Amino acid sequence: MRPLRALIISMRGLWSYPTRTWLAVLGIMISTLLIVFLLSVLYNFKTSLVGQVESMGVQQIIAAPGRILNSESSISQANLSSLLSYASVTSTLTYKDAMDVKDKLPEIIAAAPQIETVTHVAESSKTIESMYTGTTPDYLDMFSLQLEEGRFFTEEETNKEAPVLILGQAVKQLLFEGRSALGQKVKIKGIEFEIIGVLKEKQLIGFNFDERVYTGYPMVSNSANLKNASMIFFKFQSNEPLDIVRDKIAKVMIPNHGGIRDFGLLAPDGAINMINTIADLVTAIAVGITGVSFLVGGIGIMNVMLLTVKERTREIGIRKAVGARWWDILLQFLMEATYISVLGCVLGLAGSYGLLRLLHSFFPVLSAQFPLEMILWCLLFSVVLGVLFGISPAIKALRIKPIDALRYE
Repeated sequence: MRPLRALIISMRGLWSYPTRTWLAVLGIMISTLLIVFLLSVLYNFKTSLVGQVESMGVQQIIAAPGRILNSESSISQANLSSLLSYASVTSTLTYKDAMDVKDKLPEIIAAAPQIETVTHVAESSKTIESMYTGTTPDYLDMFSLQLEEGRFFTEEETNKEAPVLILGQAVKQLLFEGRSALGQKVKIKGIEFEIIGVLKEKQLIGFNFDERVYTGYPMVSNSANLKNASMIFFKFQSNEPLDIVRDKIAKVMIPNHGGIRDFGLLAPDGAINMINTIADLVTAIAVGITGVSFLVGGIGIMNVMLLTVKERTREIGIRKAVGARWWDILLQFLMEATYISVLGCVLGLAGSYGLLRLLHSFFPVLSAQFPLEMILWCLLFSVVLGVLFGISPAIKALRIKPIDALRYE
């Protein structure tokens, strides 16, 4: 019963000065809210991004312009310093690269080069800007895209440069609002296209599918006078290790690039490694910056407790005179400091959760998970913080002599 009695005495002492107590609680609450909210956003952003990368399929390789300087390692094996030396270069990727890899490597079951430019899409009564994107029929399966109506263009239509078009959901809404787009005509680069399909809405961090229009790669290349792809997506089916498949793709592509490897081959493991590396760096910076606010909050607790000890000197002397042990006094003041810290932490956690749900309502693509381990670590840290900053006031209370305390006014 001794701890319970100490807790009751602590509560009475603290709430004798409610303004001062709430200010101390507020300091811890703001510190907790800042750090937990930031860490939760980073955690959910990382989780969403990794989940979307994995949903694209573990057996997918992306060819992108650029490489890690002075390094033979792949992105999946790169550390932070290597990633910072990743050189972005003008794309030399071509439609031929994609077709050669698909034709020469039986393990490559799909290849989707992507060429793109921003241009005007004109309907009879409205003109908008959209990302004019050329690719192959494999693109649909590569990203698990679904059609709301109509169909995707075929391999034959791609090769013949048929003027057929697929609309992203945002483009369809802007041009036709509630009307069906199938069979309608639009003009791009002076060419009249027939709309044969509309994609369902698709949200993927890093890729905007909804504000694009899609047709065959040769059509975009010739009509927009573009030569090089921005990226090439490969899907493979093989029991061989990923690095071996990646090396095979590189060997097919390098001769098309004059014997120079001026491109990177990024697989989901590399993307996940990059995401984790960057997320860990940003998390460390966020903890370092917001952790200072916890230090300020802890100092606030200590100041409140020191004032409390001074104002309750006579009470401490009376308790000692009637038989209170040193550990009773120590327990009382440590409980008071811990109570302030834990209460501030709980309020901060509640505020963080509310802000996280609010953020999710504006950005649904960002999940709203609130990791249990983060809550437990935060509560544990608040207990440690309370004890740490409550030790000095508690020791000061222990040093008060009963005879001096009884004389104190």
